[in-house]
Formats: sequence, structure tokens, C-alpha cells
Amino acid sequence: MYDYIKGKITEIYENSVVVETCGVGYELNVSTMAIAELSQKTGEVKVYCKLCVREDDMSLFGFYSKSERKMFLQLIEISGVGPKLALTVLSGMSVESLAAAVARADVKLLSKIKGVGKKTAERIVLELKDKVEASGATDGVVVTAPTVSVNEEAVMALMTLGYNRAEASDAVARVQKEGMTLEQIIFSAIKYNA
Repeated sequence: MYDYIKGKITEIYENSVVVETCGVGYELNVSTMAIAELSQKTGEVKVYCKLCVREDDMSLFGFYSKSERKMFLQLIEISGVGPKLALTVLSGMSVESLAAAVARADVKLLSKIKGVGKKTAERIVLELKDKVEASGATDGVVVTAPTVSVNEEAVMALMTLGYNRAEASDAVARVQKEGMTLEQIIFSAIKYNA
């Protein structure tokens, strides 16, 4: 029904953004990767979307790229993976990293995403392995990760560990020093909040 919405981002929440176009604000559920990518843009943005309808809910899901939306659509085809869990998976790692993990059958890495158990990770690998290989995503040709700063990657990693966006941003801002690696920032932020 909707392919994309073009407009200005007026609100950014923990798991959603509001895009205003023609005087109407559309709330789109998005991944943390999409928030990171879209929050860097100024002016008009183009957000790809998918309308998911259940008997008790209609929700719009937004994506920073066609490849993120394609991965979302492939995830929700898997038994036991609904739109919210698919968004959680896309928040846990970039599309490129997810495709690589599926190609390597790295169930352990997928299980580290909050809300994804071992059985769900195994189903994801089983269902997507052929699709990822057929699309050439394992070579990094079809999908690309968004350009995200080290600080934003640290914030997203902390959110995957259960921090909310404000707590994660605050912790990273307090501990980050020039030249620190991603791992150093994450460990320092965890120690800071301990």
C-alpha cells in the first residue's frame, strides 16, 4: 500500500520517528540503525515503509533503505518472527552483518540480540540462508551498512543490552575520549553505569 513517505522528521523517539508530509505526521516504527541514519539527515527525508495489519492493530514500519525493508520482509515470513521481533533483529545489527551472520550460520551471534533465543536464531539461519546467498549479500554487493559513528554504534550496542536511548547516550558521552575504540567505549560506559 505504501512504498515510501517523503517529508521532514519532526519527532524522534526510542523506537519510532514521525515524518510530516502535507500537514500529516506519520509515526513509523523503526530500527535503531534507521534512527541513526535518519537523524543524520537534514531537510526532507525519504523513508521506505511497510504497513502491517493485524486484527487489532495497524502499524507502519519505516526503513532507511530498500535493503533494510527487504530483510524485514524476509524476516517476517519466518514462523514465530513478527514485525516487532524483526525490527529488534534489525536494531541488533546492520543488514550487512545480519546477512553475513546468516551466511556463516552464526546462531551464537544472532542469539545475542535481545529477544532472540537459540531456536529463533536457528530458524532465521535456516529460512534465510538460501535467500541471502542467492541475492549475493554474502559478498557485500547487494546490501550496505549505514555510515554510523563509533559513538552511535556504542549507543546502539548498549541499547541491545537493555539500556534506553537516553541512558546509553548519556553514558557514552561521559566516558568517550578521542581515540577510543568501540569496545573501549562500551566497556567504559558499562562500568560507568555499574
